[in-house]
Formats: sequence, structure tokens, C-alpha cells
Amino acid sequence: MIYHDYAPIYHAAGQAAFGTALAHTILAHLPTPHRALDLACGTGAAALVFAVAGATVVGIDRSPAMLAIAREQASQRGLAITWIEADIRALPDDPQLTPHSFDLCTCLFDSLNHLTGDDDLTNVCRAVGRLLRPGGHFIFDLNTLAGFRTWHEYDQVIFDGRDLLVVNRLHFDQQQQRAYGRFVWFQRRGERWWRGEETHCERPWSDDEIAAALAAGELLTVARLTPEWTPAASDAPRVVYVAERRGAA
Repeated sequence: MIYHDYAPIYHAAGQAAFGTALAHTILAHLPTPHRALDLACGTGAAALVFAVAGATVVGIDRSPAMLAIAREQASQRGLAITWIEADIRALPDDPQLTPHSFDLCTCLFDSLNHLTGDDDLTNVCRAVGRLLRPGGHFIFDLNTLAGFRTWHEYDQVIFDGRDLLVVNRLHFDQQQQRAYGRFVWFQRRGERWWRGEETHCERPWSDDEIAAALAAGELLTVARLTPEWTPAASDAPRVVYVAERRGAA
């Protein structure tokens, strides 16, 4: 499973910073939600921001290693967040997941790109539509096809510190329409360095595919933005989608 051995490296390298920043941006442009759901919450970056702002928060992730870090982060801050270990494509029957009870649902840092099955995005959107109240928002960001086309076999240095080096080799298979990030890290423990490696596969989703998946959950895109919350160009490498649950609020 991805994000198992890599979970503490992800945390140490500060990769949660993107989710933290985007969560703050969301709160700067939308009312603070009463209840917020963070899908593929990872180490809890966005969930922590929403909880500090006063929301009741549920975070869901399928990686126990990532959730362990999220729980520790929440405990250190004295925040009561509900964490659920589950695959976002098949959410469990849980009393914390009451239909139409959330004002906001997020899925950040290109998590939905990791869904590569044809029905995966639709399944997630149906679940979100069931959980959001009418008028509630589903906000997620995606790497776009235009962005993936720039992944020409180059190494991206994620973190370079005294005791840790993390490099991501990026590659896009145009024929298969799959993008690969090969994370390689070197971590010093005592006098020795240890090497680890994990490969992540992502899929580009077109605007038409996104619209169809959202419609299955009675959701409608109301904005297509950059992470800085400005209108996204057609060739933007990453897009933040703001969708709204249809129906009377």
C-alpha cells in the first residue's frame, strides 16, 4: 500500500503544507463550516485547519500509517477530530457519516488523481453528494493533463535536509494516460543512511469526466480556480474545483 513506509517521510518533508495552505484559502473565501469532511486526509493537514477554525471535523484515509500521524497531530493540539480508516471509493456505514450533515467536503493535494478506475471518481462523488447538505460545497484539486504532459522524466527534489533527502522522478505515459511519481528517499539514522522507494500512479481526469461524476452526486461545478483562488487557465497544471450540492438549502 502506498503511504505506508512513506508516511513518516511525507510528514518529515513537510508535504502536508499544500493542504494546510489550501484549507486556509478555502476558509478565507467561504464561511466556516459547522461540519467538515476531509477525504484522503493523509496526516490531517486540512482537517486540523478546519478544526482550529471551530468546525466539527471527520477525516478519512485508507492508510493507517498516515492516520497515526494525523491522530498524533490532533492530540498535540488538543483537537477532537474523528478519524476513520476507509477507502474513499467505498465509505463505510458509520454513525459519523450521516447523510446530508456536512457543510463542506474536501479532497486535497491531487488525491483524486490517485483514483485510476473508470468508476472511481463517480463513486466518490455519489458518496459526497449523499453526505453534503443542499448548498454544501465539495472542493478538490487535481493535476491536469496539461500539467502531466510536463512530466518528462525529471527529478523533483522534495526535501533536502541534514538527515533526509527526498527525490521524486516524474514520468507521464501519454499512450496509457498514466502519470508516475517514483519517490526515493535517503534517511540518516545514527551513523547510517537508509534508502526507501515508493511509486505512485495518477490519472488525469478531463472536465467532462469531472462534470459527469459530479452530476451523479447531484453536484455542480461553480468555480474552476488555481490554488491561489484565481480563475484557472485552460492549460493550468493544477486546478481547484469548487462544486455545490444542488437542491434547496
